[in-house]
Amino acid sequence: MKRTTIGDVATAAGVSAATVSRVLNGGAVKEDTATRVWDAVARLDYTPNALTKSIFAGRSNTIGVIIDDLRSPFYLDLMRGIDEVADANGSLVMFANTFHRSGHEVAQVQTMDEQRVRGLVVTTGDSTDERTRRMAAGGTPCVIVARPAPEDQANLHSVALDNVAAGRLMAGHVLACGHRSVAVVVSGGRPSQRDRTDGLRRGLAESGVRLAADAVISIDRDERADAAVAALLARPEPVDVLVCLTGRRTVAVHSALIARGLSIPDDIGFVTMDDFAWAPALGITVVAQPSYRMGQKAAELIIGNPGEPARLTFRPELIARRSCGERR
Repeated sequence: MKRTTIGDVATAAGVSAATVSRVLNGGAVKEDTATRVWDAVARLDYTPNALTKSIFAGRSNTIGVIIDDLRSPFYLDLMRGIDEVADANGSLVMFANTFHRSGHEVAQVQTMDEQRVRGLVVTTGDSTDERTRRMAAGGTPCVIVARPAPEDQANLHSVALDNVAAGRLMAGHVLACGHRSVAVVVSGGRPSQRDRTDGLRRGLAESGVRLAADAVISIDRDERADAAVAALLARPEPVDVLVCLTGRRTVAVHSALIARGLSIPDDIGFVTMDDFAWAPALGITVVAQPSYRMGQKAAELIIGNPGEPARLTFRPELIARRSCGERR
């Protein structure tokens, strides 16, 4: 069955295709002309061609979102927030998952640029910064999520957590539960991980607890969690709480502790980042990010695109359950 075209609508309404386009886009035409066009649109069940509209507009109505790892619970609510704001403003969302492949990340940003997206949300590391800056310089609003933007530039915004505060919340909670020997698993060298470690270290130090350099191990894959946990537990000083500073490694680190027959929190306390569906059932204490709200604000920055670069910082929330033990 042949798809109805704008020419078919024009013929049915007795006007030119340009007039039909003007009516569909809210242009000024006589009332009786607009009525004839809308009647023809309804009668022929015409659907405007978004591709054609984007060609004339020089930009599509799609918001591009590049996620570096969909396995992280943080991104699920982030994407929901982006999608809801986009939908309320007549935009579609195009998601791409890079799985931490830096070359693929840059290629995805370029693809979004070639698609002339309405705006771009990126959660990747700094490998994409140069290409993202170029998009922003070309007039496309871009939002970097989970870390500050690399520089002040028009159309380049950021939405991030106060990661130092997140580390401090963890420090305060483990100390309140009576723990003094802390071991830490981080994931890579991203600014968020460094800031959380710094906040944790400072929070512990204020109570006279030192976080030793060899008590912090960085892993870049789940497969390395078991070896990291083994190394931390083998330190001369017995570990009484393990802190995981990245939600994407929660399952792997937690599983490594359980695999060693350790009871949480009786044998060892456990605290991690980012809330997830099974955390209440497992009794896992987390420091949560308002990822849904962060997604909403990222999309709102795309839709509204303020003239000055926006730098939004959100506060973390401690959700205390039983995995760290009882507060003393």
